[in-house]
Amino acid sequence: MLKALTAHPAFRTASVLVTVAVAGVLIGMGMEEARYGGARSELERAEAAADELDQEATAAQSGPTRSKRDEAVLARTLTYFPPYPKAGRPEALAADYLGPDTPIAVAWFSTQDSSDQVLQHYRKVILDEGLPVVGVRFNDNAGYVGYWVPKDDEVRLMSTLHQGGETLVFVSSARMRNYLERAGRVPSGVPVPRGLQDVASLSLRMEGATSITVSGRVPDTTLSEAEQAYRAQLRDQGWSVTEAREEEGFQETQLSLTRTGLRGQATLRQPAAQQSVDFHLSLMRAQAAP
Repeated sequence: MLKALTAHPAFRTASVLVTVAVAGVLIGMGMEEARYGGARSELERAEAAADELDQEATAAQSGPTRSKRDEAVLARTLTYFPPYPKAGRPEALAADYLGPDTPIAVAWFSTQDSSDQVLQHYRKVILDEGLPVVGVRFNDNAGYVGYWVPKDDEVRLMSTLHQGGETLVFVSSARMRNYLERAGRVPSGVPVPRGLQDVASLSLRMEGATSITVSGRVPDTTLSEAEQAYRAQLRDQGWSVTEAREEEGFQETQLSLTRTGLRGQATLRQPAAQQSVDFHLSLMRAQAAP
């Protein structure tokens, strides 16, 4: 039953949206130059420049304001969740960067509350609305909670990442069936364990580099066996593993790997009482790298 549930589209979509959340800082820094399939058109650049001038003029008179685009992103995300009681001002992060057939919007806010406090709050909100909850608590600092709308084939999600004394909360809403159909293809040259299943990949073109994330599951193995096999595979492919550490209190190992023009971090984690290992890789590839 549990295995069938985790293969549900809502959970697969949620795992991809969490990948977006984890990469949120990179997206926020580079999204102005990140577009599906290429750079912005001249018209888009002109519109952005005009909008920026308008914002500066308005801000000089009445304080910080948002662009119409940002307001639209916030409407597509925050409409479905009431404001968090102890949160900072929400901001738009990104939208529709996975292609015209994949509507997606991501916003964020921060709070001094813990990751668990945020997740528990919104879990109760969703349950009080009579909606079925999807969610995962990865560790003390990260997790997600949300729900799936079958009629719209849409997943609405709150993802948390606690760092530097505050919790960043990423609010996302997406219809990703089309993306999931093509997300199972791993980009060429990206090292993933042999036999990886339930693959979801995400590539974002940033200024001067491409951010690639891949997640999946290695079946019928233990954490130790999966780590040893993956290390041997990396070595055979010319990668250098510069760091390995185990997360205290969790069946989890993190590996930092490098090769010319490429740098990444892989996480292997074995869920309790399961004979499989979850895999996640975040990789930065310089534009000139092979």
